[in-house]
Amino acid sequence: MRINFHKKNSEVGVIIIIGSCCIPGMAPFDEQARRVVEQAVSETDIKAQIKIIPASTAFFGSVPKEVMTKIIAEFNQSGRMLLPAVLINGKIVSYGVPQVEDIKTALLQTMDTKEIKEVANE
Repeated sequence: MRINFHKKNSEVGVIIIIGSCCIPGMAPFDEQARRVVEQAVSETDIKAQIKIIPASTAFFGSVPKEVMTKIIAEFNQSGRMLLPAVLINGKIVSYGVPQVEDIKTALLQTMDTKEIKEVANE
């Protein structure tokens, strides 16, 4: 098996959990998060599938249970909403409106991890 070290062809799954479904005032933050993620994907030239999931849908099983448990626990404890939340390949990388550089770093780390796993499986 030949490894392609230019991993731009591998697709990364990005999920943005938004809160405007439940709290309409969060719509501008959700939109900012979407733009940041799209910009980071574009700037890293990584092929990614971006899904926007309302918190109400996420709560009923479309994301790992521990993600929603943490969001709900933080809200119950401090009254602070951890949305929008960004997951890359199922791993939480950001709560609130993310920074482009943080998302780019997380995307690149994901690709590095994929490359290491593929080499190990060779």
